Parts: sequence; structure tokens; C-alpha cells
Amino acid sequence: MNSFERMWTALNLEEPDMMPIHTINIDGNVADKILGTTDRSAFNVIDDLEEKFPDTWVDKVNAILDDIEIGVFAKCVRAGYELGFDGVGVQYIPFIFESREEMTDIFGKRHKIRDIDGNPYPDYYGGYIKNREDWEDYPKPDLDEEYKKAKRFYKGVLRKCRDIKDDICIVAQNALTSVFPPVWQGMGMANFARALKNDPKLIEERFRFTTDYTLKTFEAYKDCGAKIFLEGGDISHSHGPMINPKYFDKYLLPRYQEVADQLHEWDCKYILHTDGDITSLLDFIVESRFDGLQCLEPPFVDPYLVKKKVGDKICLSGNIDTRHILYDAEKQEVEEAVKDAVKALGPGGGGMLSPANFHPEIAVKNLKWMIEAAKKYGKYPLEL
Repeated sequence: MNSFERMWTALNLEEPDMMPIHTINIDGNVADKILGTTDRSAFNVIDDLEEKFPDTWVDKVNAILDDIEIGVFAKCVRAGYELGFDGVGVQYIPFIFESREEMTDIFGKRHKIRDIDGNPYPDYYGGYIKNREDWEDYPKPDLDEEYKKAKRFYKGVLRKCRDIKDDICIVAQNALTSVFPPVWQGMGMANFARALKNDPKLIEERFRFTTDYTLKTFEAYKDCGAKIFLEGGDISHSHGPMINPKYFDKYLLPRYQEVADQLHEWDCKYILHTDGDITSLLDFIVESRFDGLQCLEPPFVDPYLVKKKVGDKICLSGNIDTRHILYDAEKQEVEEAVKDAVKALGPGGGGMLSPANFHPEIAVKNLKWMIEAAKKYGKYPLEL
């Protein structure tokens, strides 16, 4: 089986030749450690534009931001291929550069820009939209134009990876443009919670916008050949659901179902990535019609319990810890973590292995140990 066939088989709750190994993304600086750094980083380009065009450099940066994204994500796909991953996630992100220190996006989210070894890293810290007046005044994008930008992005990644595109599955995702987080992050949690009680129409309009955006960009990726999609929005934290589950049922369930139904009509698969303890939301996730659930974040989620409860309904992916196991653990610890994940998620098929999340400090050697162990212990028939 090739990488796509392996992931597709697992998402169909069947046994492939071996458990697929994928990651929601690879950070640019980790990719540089795998592939080697280039002579010029994204911040070198930004610095040059600021020097040459002191009055208009921000506009110049925004004009080439899409090309920078194509280059960064293509680099990450190639790094994943070099390591031996079956799948790596990519996505077009509609960032708007405001200064060297800050950028926003079409949802009203605000991010501080960290320079990590020349690679931009967005740190969310708040939102512009405090109330209905802010929402009505906030500029809305032309979704047809967003479709074109997303299509250009995905085609650009494919073009830069054309020599390996048949050997690695490029998963189309919306990690920073997903259905749920942009709604509350564009407002900030306090304002979002206040609107849930006092202005449900505003919340409904915000969810309608993020869902329409997701459907439009997913259509662009599908038109480029994407078959596996990942919804990248956290719905839980370490202590359980981020908001009262009754609001998930009211606002989020119909939106997830709408996207899932469209993807299934296109003969595509839909995976949910979420951090946190999702144990109490398993029925909700299945009812949302996802084909896969990724993360199962340790130590908050018991993968054996999740497999027992919903493993016959949804493909489960994870759950290799990124705080210790893929950061500073010894080789034997990494191998034992992989063996445990195989034992928890692999029986009967419908299981995939992946880092629970990804961050800039993940150690390349630990990723290599993880993949070596996955290929050793994840072959079917499993020897548990």
C-alpha cells in the first residue's frame, strides 16, 4: 500500500498493511532541522522589504504572504516524507500582516509573531470583535476570492512536492481557520461567553461565516485532488469541554454535520483534531459524522477506553505525547509509548499513529525513533 491507501483503509475502519503514521503539521524550524536551513528565511525577506520600502513594506509583505505560506508548507511536507510519515497536513491561512510583531486574520483573531530561527510562529492572544457593532464593521472577505487563494495555495504545494506527491498523503486541513475556535477567538472567550447568553444571533452568524469559509476552502482543496480533510479546532481543554456542551449541540453539531455531509458527498474523509479531555464528548463527535478523531491527548484521555466506546464507529489516531516523549525522552521510552499506542488503537483496524500535537521544540531524533518503532510494531497482523 502507498501512504494514501494506508490512511484511507484505516479511515474505513479496516486493517491496512501497517498502521498509518501521520502528523497534523510540522513546524518550519523542525523542518529546517530535518532538511537543513536555507540561505534566506521568511524574516530575511521581511527585513529586506522593510529596508527597501520603509513606507509601504507592510503592504509588500501582505502581497507575497501566500507565496511564503506555499514555501513553508511544501517544506514541511518534504520533511515529513524524509522522516517516513504517511501523511502531513497543510492549509492556506488568510493572515493579514500588521507589523513585524503582529498579524490578524479575516476572523478577527490577533496573533503576536514569534521569530523562531527565521520561521514566523503565530501566538494567539485576543480578538478584535467585542460585540455586534464590531462584527458588522469588520471587513468580510469575498469567499470566491478565498476559494481562488486556497486553490492556488494547494496547487503551489503540490507543484513544489510533485516528485514525492504519490509517496505521501497531503492532508487538507483548516487548523487556524476551523469552524469553532475562530468564532470565540475572534471575540475573546469573555465576550464570546457574554454573547452566548445575550446575543445568540451574533453567535449564529459567526458560526455561519466560519462554516461557509470552511466549505469554500475545502472545495478548493477537493478540486485540486485532496481526499482526506482535517478539522483543526480544539473543543476541549485538560478538564473537559471548553464550553457547556448544550451550546455545542445547538451551534456546532449542525455545522460539523453540514461539512461532513458535503465531504462525504465528494467521497472524502473528515478527521477532527482536538486537544484536551474529550471523553464526555465522544457521542457528540460520532454524531457529528467525523470519520476520524485525532489527538487523544495524554494524560487526559485513555485511548483504551475511547477504543472500547467508539472504536467501531470512528478511526482513532494518536496519541504520542509531545511534552516529554517527543521532546526529551530516551529511545526506549519512545518505543514503549508507540507499542502502547499500537496496542490501544490498532486491534481490528481503524487506528493511526501520530504525535498528539506538534510544536517547535519537538526533537527530530525522537520523531525518527517514533517512526522506526511504528514501522516495527504497527504491521498487520499485529503481534501484541
